[in-house]
Amino acid sequence: VSITGKSLKYLRAGLPILRVRLPAAEYAMLRTQLESNTDGTAAPLRRFQNPERNDMDALPAANAIRVELRNHTIQFNLPRSEADSVFHMLVESEEHEEERPRFTFERLRYSIQDRMWVGSDADLADYNEGILRTVATYTDWTIPELLRAMAMSARTDFIFESGILEQLRKEWNRIRQSQPNPRVSKRVLNRSFRKILTGARPSRAFLAMSDIGMLDWYMPELQAGRGLSQNKYHQHDIFLHSIYTCDAVPVPDLILRLSALFHDLGKVDTRRVRSDGEASFHNHELVSARHTDRILRRFGFDPALIKRVRFLVRNHMFHYTDEWTDKAVRRFMRKVDADDLDDLISLRMADRKGSGKRQALPRAIKELKRHIAELRAREAELKITDLNIDGHTLKELGLRPGPGMGDMLRTLLGEVRAGSLSNTENELRNRAGALINDLNDAGD
Repeated sequence: VSITGKSLKYLRAGLPILRVRLPAAEYAMLRTQLESNTDGTAAPLRRFQNPERNDMDALPAANAIRVELRNHTIQFNLPRSEADSVFHMLVESEEHEEERPRFTFERLRYSIQDRMWVGSDADLADYNEGILRTVATYTDWTIPELLRAMAMSARTDFIFESGILEQLRKEWNRIRQSQPNPRVSKRVLNRSFRKILTGARPSRAFLAMSDIGMLDWYMPELQAGRGLSQNKYHQHDIFLHSIYTCDAVPVPDLILRLSALFHDLGKVDTRRVRSDGEASFHNHELVSARHTDRILRRFGFDPALIKRVRFLVRNHMFHYTDEWTDKAVRRFMRKVDADDLDDLISLRMADRKGSGKRQALPRAIKELKRHIAELRAREAELKITDLNIDGHTLKELGLRPGPGMGDMLRTLLGEVRAGSLSNTENELRNRAGALINDLNDAGD
């Protein structure tokens, strides 16, 4: 199947595509099941992805996957690839006719022989200059169509041609005049937001929505930060800092980009200007976490995803100093699991880049990463004999001699190696005592 310019919305975000054509009957069954789903996700494909971290139609590569429909099974044979590669599956009918392109770059076709995009000079010029221009003058845009256009800007990292942006502004004003408080389904909101956040440059969409007056309706919490200055450590206002921090997440990771976009929303509510003219934002991370919860519920996201993003937003203000001992670092590591820890550090790195000031990773975060890596390496080499607890102590705590002692020591060693437990006698005794009590309760 030939690749057209329509694939650029995936390719420019760094997401390979896999186009699959099904017989008309199988395609119809798949479409029916997808459209019957109400939460904005592709239900039959959901088991083959991590819905918290990837776009809703992204699948990990494998030799084959099977999609169980109500009364039918469809098997997709995928190319051999690295295990953690991600594809966007474009599934269409063998009788499918290409939809007419709305933007000029979508009319391009990729020449495999020449390894280049081919098309008219005008369409190639728009592509090379990163311009979103419609192929005709469209009127009577609907809200979903406007949101798809905004998502297209984010997914391709293209900017709207000035005349097109003005047309979109007129269309939005027309909608607001007839519907002062327009409503759309959570499905529409969810899909548009996911596409924006997993695009090549999410800020493109938010800037365009703000420029035409749409962001006040779509996400007023984000628009509220426009024009509100911060302090000497930030070049941008709260709005620009938020969207540029989202851009600074290097891969289209939905969890991290949501966290980056929302991490400073609470600064609008907590902003206080001091006598020296500098703004302060005391406890803004707590307010940001509350905004995060409300917005993601409004957009119909899964509770597990909401909990994870809220945690990252709530804890993004950690401060590491040289005074942190091994014990303090272990305590920090126990507070968050390994994935959360890496994500918090990635969020701080994006936050730094989004400030518009120094691009270097703060020395303190570099030192924290070094300290954590050192502890992990040290504890990964631990053996049972290195534990500050032994069978005599376990016997004192009420564990009967036998194979269970070895099992208990191996459990404790595993937790120490994972960083969730400190290799100190006091903590090991407390943990072993709790495990022994659990065993006794289970025996009763």
